[in-house]
Amino acid sequence: MLRINIEDPNLTLRDKPTNWGGGVSLYNGQPFTGVMYEYFPNTDQYSSEDEYKDGIPDGRQVEYWQNGNMKEECFAKYDNTYGSFKTWDEQGILNFYAEYDQLGNLIKRIV
Repeated sequence: MLRINIEDPNLTLRDKPTNWGGGVSLYNGQPFTGVMYEYFPNTDQYSSEDEYKDGIPDGRQVEYWQNGNMKEECFAKYDNTYGSFKTWDEQGILNFYAEYDQLGNLIKRIV
């Protein structure tokens, strides 16, 4: 799977509305499929890793605290949140957990 840094100059955003109001991510002029990642400034520590399909968030979406612990993890299907959505505090303690159906509707909040 292709992995690119969000700062890659070949990555652009086409203004096409999506469910969240953003656009379609293009890599070398084509809708991007793969993992887009970002680092915290002046480090080699990931701040996020997001899976895309055809330029739209699709798959695992993760944000990290600067200490390397996960901050947030959710899953997207063509830009809709589905399945589990979790957040943790900086020490790694789960502070939110919910489940969503395939259309992005909240099924239940567990924490």
